[in-house]
Amino acid sequence: MRSFFKSFAALIFVLAAVPALAVDRPPQYIAIAFDNCTELDRWKEWSDFAANMNRDGDRVHFTFFVSGVNFIADANKSIYQPPHERRGSSRINFGGTLDDVRSRILYINDLHARGHDIASHAVGHFDGRHWSASDWKREFESFDNAFSKVAANNDLPDDAGFDFPVSEITGFRAPYLATSSGLYATMNADRFRYHTNGDAEPDAWPVKENGLWRFSLANLRITGARRKTLSMDYNFLVAQSMGLDHPPRRDFYRQQMLDTYLDYFRANYTGNRAPLHIGHHFNDYQRGAYREALKSFAAAVCGLPEVRCISYKALADILDKESPETLAAFQKGDFERAPMPKIDPSVVASTPPVVTAAPAATQ
Repeated sequence: MRSFFKSFAALIFVLAAVPALAVDRPPQYIAIAFDNCTELDRWKEWSDFAANMNRDGDRVHFTFFVSGVNFIADANKSIYQPPHERRGSSRINFGGTLDDVRSRILYINDLHARGHDIASHAVGHFDGRHWSASDWKREFESFDNAFSKVAANNDLPDDAGFDFPVSEITGFRAPYLATSSGLYATMNADRFRYHTNGDAEPDAWPVKENGLWRFSLANLRITGARRKTLSMDYNFLVAQSMGLDHPPRRDFYRQQMLDTYLDYFRANYTGNRAPLHIGHHFNDYQRGAYREALKSFAAAVCGLPEVRCISYKALADILDKESPETLAAFQKGDFERAPMPKIDPSVVASTPPVVTAAPAATQ
């Protein structure tokens, strides 16, 4: 009996020495976003993909960083005056025909109504690393004009504009991720809640600086290689093939990106649950290989237990409700860890079809 009490007392001592976990385990948040959202077939493709993913519940919501020139028809490009550039110039394509602009509006209205986040990618995709605060102010005003006056600017019917106000666009990603001190002086005085202009380690939780959430792309080690790259398709293109299309290695590049994203997911899911940040473009890099990899990744992990694939606006809403102490505990991983859920190998192995359907009909 004395031996029993000694053992029991020793157990109590050990349990008392184990520190209590600070917080409940957070979900694994995943934010997938797109830039350069011009091509209508890509709007349809990602709209259809999200609708299919969500047919039996909310599994994925995207963020679309749209450029103001997407809402200015080619014939009307002179309404845009970029900082330090000639009037009517842009580094990316303008909106195309009036029907093209109208179709893009319809896609965006529908996606916004379905809970996806529409955010800003400035207007003409210029490198603003040397811009002043007044330059950025002009660019943001040009974006607001292109968005809010899209019908008037393009001689469309009054009811052909967006179904939501520009004030609901509260996120920003700078073209080329190029920033200046003038940008943040302007953003802090404006309506924005978050930006995605930085980079960080994969296990870094977001931080709030001067009232803005900073959601950073991750510095990932490419699976099977010694190189690192940002969690964005263009950066994979540069790291894998020096920025060149290379058809003989297309399938290899696709699988390598998918494996890298899955390793990123596994490490964070079983680690400190820092949100995943993935950025892609509408550009058809490596002949669709990167789009296929992203689809396979989203299909494999979005909907797994404790996984939430959400927009950046939704992530900002969630983090705003957490205390600094809780966020610090998340960063340290001061919660009970969970085992890795099973990922369906058939989803990872499959190659999603490349959709090249026609644009939505205009009304």
